Amino acid sequence: MTQQETAPVRQLELFCGVTLGYADTNWLRLYDVQINATPGLRWHMGHDWSITAQGQIPVVSEGYTYRGITNKYWRFNMATVSRQLHFNRANQHLRLTAGLFGNERYGADVRWAWPVSDWLLLNAQSGLTAPWIMGTDFKGNYDVDFYGGYKVTGMVGADVYLSPYDIEFRLSGGRYIAGDYGSQLDMMRHFKHITLLAYAQLRFGELEANPFDKKQYRTNGGFKIIWMLPPYKKSSRKLVVRPASNFELSHSSRAGGQSMRRYEIDPEENSRERLVDVDWGLRK
Repeated sequence: MTQQETAPVRQLELFCGVTLGYADTNWLRLYDVQINATPGLRWHMGHDWSITAQGQIPVVSEGYTYRGITNKYWRFNMATVSRQLHFNRANQHLRLTAGLFGNERYGADVRWAWPVSDWLLLNAQSGLTAPWIMGTDFKGNYDVDFYGGYKVTGMVGADVYLSPYDIEFRLSGGRYIAGDYGSQLDMMRHFKHITLLAYAQLRFGELEANPFDKKQYRTNGGFKIIWMLPPYKKSSRKLVVRPASNFELSHSSRAGGQSMRRYEIDPEENSRERLVDVDWGLRK
């Protein structure tokens, strides 16, 4: 079994996206709105090494009392170093990542992908993470904390791609960052630059109560729309300035957000693209 590396390509990408949060779960107002700008960078160091970083700047923050003042913080959101390993003879692909992850977790993460055939791909993920936060509102309020309490997470999944119809199914399940367990089924219809996704979740074991209505829900569902943003072709320049690669609209029928939570290891992570570069499915 040998490892085949891609040719070294050194490039610095500067980009900025936006996150939009909306909820109608507060009886004291008609709606809650949170809009953040998310400037970031990606440094390709060659030989499948990369460094990423991202910040979060609140533009509009109305409501969302569940998080209180932290929603108004200018925050350091992510900083990671990663390496991809491709064992092409064995058809095995890995991504190793360490650093400060999204959803306020820091630690180490391993992703694995095995394209078994043109229509079937097996994958898994495992991580060891703990909570963190770093931010300020420039009014004397700030938080800089790296907590203990590391937790092990793990996911296994199988993906099926029907190439004549550009339809993909993903079934996954495992342990999430709150220590809870669950399974999720995604059904996607891919278009050239847009993916429509519907999902269903089933939660196992002890459940946390929804912070808004204090109820426990074992099932959840919703949809996502992922737009890939231009430019669509990879630039060969050493310095690239661009918008974020995608915008993802997500809806959940039960918006507690405390069960089946995951962390992100990449500032442009989305439900359409894979974090391990594999010549399979939509990418192929």
